[in-house]
Amino acid sequence: MSNSQEQSLDEDAVFLPVNESSPEFLHCEKERQAVERLLNAGPEAFYSSIGTEHAGGFLSSEEVSQISGWAQDYRFNSLQVQREVNREDGSSEMEDFCSTYFPSYSDTPAPNLDIGWPETSLWVPKGNVTVHTSPPAEGEPPVREIIRRHLQKAKQVIAIVTDRLTDGAIIGDLHNAASRGVPVYIILNQRSIQESFTLNRLRHPNMRVRVLGGKTFCSRTGRMVVGEMKDKFLLVDLDTVIHGSYR
Repeated sequence: MSNSQEQSLDEDAVFLPVNESSPEFLHCEKERQAVERLLNAGPEAFYSSIGTEHAGGFLSSEEVSQISGWAQDYRFNSLQVQREVNREDGSSEMEDFCSTYFPSYSDTPAPNLDIGWPETSLWVPKGNVTVHTSPPAEGEPPVREIIRRHLQKAKQVIAIVTDRLTDGAIIGDLHNAASRGVPVYIILNQRSIQESFTLNRLRHPNMRVRVLGGKTFCSRTGRMVVGEMKDKFLLVDLDTVIHGSYR
């Protein structure tokens, strides 16, 4: 939990006012209330709110439509967290946490790297950064070609995080690498994939695929919206990282 969150739990904490022109201005309560109205009652209530409270147009019309369309009732996973209790028989009991439970770490563990991950010693930064553009500069190879060459030469591991993976040639390179015994881990944006189509193309015994969303905003009335995961990077053999997109 961040320092500001810890301070907010202290009833005696005093916060100095910060206006919108200050670089330290991070939170606007009027904007938060307007977003809650958007989740609970739709765009009309949102626009009525910002018109009344003069919060300004902090969301574009496209964002308003998107958030309104993505809004859903909050789904609380009734995960039970193991709590050790001081009992004579040394046993433990399970306790259900309410929806206000605020853990420091997620209760849902990340999947194990069950198909392998290279053992490494202390990582030593090489300090070497190369910038490629799309379209490429004169005499430079296209970014897509660079990516494919790295995939085809991979020997230890391939890890990809991207919002969309539909390039047939790239998918073919991943399958070839997996067939060579290279573990392939992929994280995709849940809002961008055509689930039955994309995931079927990524089936391989030596390949693992996770589908994730972005940050989640929950209202106090039980509504929520899950954003998009927009990260794009490729890790090859723990020594090469390619960040960005060739599209």
